[in-house]
Amino acid sequence: MENTEGTINSSNALVANTYSVGANKLVLAVQELSMARSLEAIMLIVRRVARELTGADGATFVLRDGEYCFYAEEDAISPLWKGNRFPLQTCISGWTMLNKQAVIVEDIYTDNRIPHDTYRPTFVKSLAMVPIRTIAPIGAIGNYWARNHAPTTEELSLLQSLADITAVSIENVDMYNQLEDKLAERNQMLTQLTDQKQQLEEFCQIIAHNMRAPLSNLLLLGDMIKEAKDVDDKLMFLDKQMPVIDYLNGMFDNLVDAMQVRMDFNVDKKEIDIEQTVLKTLSLLQGEIIESGAVLTYDFSEAKTIHYSPTYFDSLVFNLVSNAIKFRSPERGLKINVKTYKKDGLTFLEVEDNGLGIDLNKHGNNLFKLRKTFHQHPNSKGFGLFITKNQIEAMGGKIWASSVPNENTVFTIQINSNVR
Repeated sequence: MENTEGTINSSNALVANTYSVGANKLVLAVQELSMARSLEAIMLIVRRVARELTGADGATFVLRDGEYCFYAEEDAISPLWKGNRFPLQTCISGWTMLNKQAVIVEDIYTDNRIPHDTYRPTFVKSLAMVPIRTIAPIGAIGNYWARNHAPTTEELSLLQSLADITAVSIENVDMYNQLEDKLAERNQMLTQLTDQKQQLEEFCQIIAHNMRAPLSNLLLLGDMIKEAKDVDDKLMFLDKQMPVIDYLNGMFDNLVDAMQVRMDFNVDKKEIDIEQTVLKTLSLLQGEIIESGAVLTYDFSEAKTIHYSPTYFDSLVFNLVSNAIKFRSPERGLKINVKTYKKDGLTFLEVEDNGLGIDLNKHGNNLFKLRKTFHQHPNSKGFGLFITKNQIEAMGGKIWASSVPNENTVFTIQINSNVR
């Protein structure tokens, strides 16, 4: 009797010790899972801990994918079913999820719920499966043995606790990712607001610099009209006002257009076939191309499409090619080359010409500013590059130029950004 009681006590102590060790492993797993920031990280932790808790020869992490079981991750002595999908109705993990309860199968070949042909190529002889979340399960954790084996009640309890913790961890990761997305949106909004504030300050400076003199001139001419006694003098002063009014009207329209670009948070984007778009835009310049004798070449083999605003892309191509024609050299035939290329995961558009070039040492700081011109040309208004830069930056890109006076100019546009 004493020996029997001693054996029972020894057995109970062993079970208690095993459960204590398992509980400690579970506590460590909780700490690891609390720091996981992705589903992949969770699965790697769970597959390892699941084996350790029960001394299994293999463990799988199964996710519910509609009406299928997706064997997303595994840790086993030999390959099981990682990457495979099976219908819920034909898979023991599906049975576990549909019935919202754990299952132990000591001999898989005596259980009708097991697809025997699927298991035959594997080492598996026994298994235990627990649902990840018992209310509306989102997956299951499976343990497998290469011998006939039934885990203890304590081991199954530890495995179910791991599954419950896993469900909470997945929900936490989902919430964390949502918060990250919201934070990214907020930061993007703050960046846009900061940019817009800076842009408005620049516009105020432009107004102060470019409109003060014309307005003063307009007011002065107004006073002259009031003081003039002769009708012809009044008409003469009125005529002199018209160019000033036209200038102010044009300046106002340009500023409104530029501000609209910078203030637009939701520019419509679509997939653009670059070659088709460029050829369509060039057709609008056919008269100037023919008149100038320009030879145009292009190469879009490295980047054939982009996700961009069609309106902005048409505008930037038109402005850059139009500028190349406008500022061509009288000493040689005009050549314009347009190409795209990829570098470091980014897409670039490049427009090169052999025209007059720009002295960037002298004009570099003013290249993309409003009403800045660098060559004598009757149609040069100093607005094209300004609006082009605004449109490109509104799409998250950049533009810059390299040039050798009286030799060539290359405008490079970084279409997209590494930052989403």
